[in-house]
Amino acid sequence: MKKLLCWLKDHPWLLLLDGLLLLLLLFLLRRWFYIWLILYLAVLVLLGLIGLVRVIQGILRKWCKKAFGDPKGKGSEGHPPSKEIHLPPHTYKRPDPMIYSQYYLMSKGLSITWDNPDIQLFDGNSPVSSHDLGTTKNYTIRARIWNGSVDAPAVNMLVRFYYLSFGAGTIRNYIGEKFVDVPVKGAVGLPAVAKHIWTTPAAAGHYCIQVELVWPDDANPDNNLGQENINVKKLNSPNATFEFTLRNDSGFRRRLALTADSYELPSKPPCPERPARDGRIERDPYARHRLSSHPLPEGWRIEFQPADEIVLSPEEEQLITVKVTAPDGFVGRQAINVNAFDGNDLVGGVTLYAES
Repeated sequence: MKKLLCWLKDHPWLLLLDGLLLLLLLFLLRRWFYIWLILYLAVLVLLGLIGLVRVIQGILRKWCKKAFGDPKGKGSEGHPPSKEIHLPPHTYKRPDPMIYSQYYLMSKGLSITWDNPDIQLFDGNSPVSSHDLGTTKNYTIRARIWNGSVDAPAVNMLVRFYYLSFGAGTIRNYIGEKFVDVPVKGAVGLPAVAKHIWTTPAAAGHYCIQVELVWPDDANPDNNLGQENINVKKLNSPNATFEFTLRNDSGFRRRLALTADSYELPSKPPCPERPARDGRIERDPYARHRLSSHPLPEGWRIEFQPADEIVLSPEEEQLITVKVTAPDGFVGRQAINVNAFDGNDLVGGVTLYAES
């Protein structure tokens, strides 16, 4: 058959003759033409109905499987048995790179400070505070990165650096990124350190630093964002006034509530932790970090202007003034953490230091 077709392609006059013979045949059978046409159309309709039924059958099969099937599926049911394979739990481990993350700690009911212990600015080799920076000047941002996993390191992990205007929910601006190796918990080289040069903006003002860890297969991706956001003012008989921007960074209207507390990072407890008098270990190891344990000290007063609850439209900003009044005769330095909440969700915050 193939040879015949290939031979015909080189003899077009035969193809023309075949066409004429076909026309002659149709002319001779013209009485039956409509019958053949009807039969042809009937076959097409029948094939179309069969195809439509198959499509509807497939849709109903999927719907019934979702509605009445086992949510866990049937596994390998209907397949021939394979050799039994046992995977021990230590076969696959994921790293847990982490940084002091205010949003994660607050979600656990713990107090936070925006004076981040894992983020530090340097002017040359000298550490500097983020509240007192020069304009268009180069500083080195140093971020300490930890690992909560004792089994899996994070090799060549991406670390991104940002700066934001001083406030809560403000827009972040990209600085740059670095890659760093994070060894397992307890290993030499932990915490890992990521550094990046930052040239401050030309506009004078307070800025905060944000460091984000990017690891696609993270055991806990919620503890990967840390922020440094502080301001320091001298008390003046005995008041201090701070200002920061509160911004609604969501796409819907929000009622943001401002709160204040006096939490600071405490000194590290002895290791191992000493048992209580009855011989038992303290049941709540985070008791001294709980939010309820750090109200403002007696005699301190905080006033938010225009109010301690602000309703903001999407992307709207509001300048917040914080008036701090210290008790008479205060000497020293007092930390005041101002946090903005949308219900129970932390939107952002700042740490203010009032010192005499």
